[in-house]
Amino acid sequence: MILFSRRNLHYTDYKWTAYSQNDPRVNGKIDGTVFNRDEGNQVVYLINKLMILWDYRFANTGNKMEKLIHDQLPPEITLQQDVQQWLKANLKF
Repeated sequence: MILFSRRNLHYTDYKWTAYSQNDPRVNGKIDGTVFNRDEGNQVVYLINKLMILWDYRFANTGNKMEKLIHDQLPPEITLQQDVQQWLKANLKF
């Protein structure tokens, strides 16, 4: 299920690398895979996974996640699972 897509992104300064369908950076479960906040496909994937996991249904929630990742995610947080924990602690409504 896709809740958030490239067209929903607020920022336009992402790189867009092609990944194989089963690449863990854009497929599977959130784990210890390295996360690149500058890569649009990884940002969209992570936001979608978290929206499904946390049962968020609106694109504006994805935009809040995107803005946090883009503007505030500390540079030392580089793994998908760590981004998930950081977002959970910092996403306020």
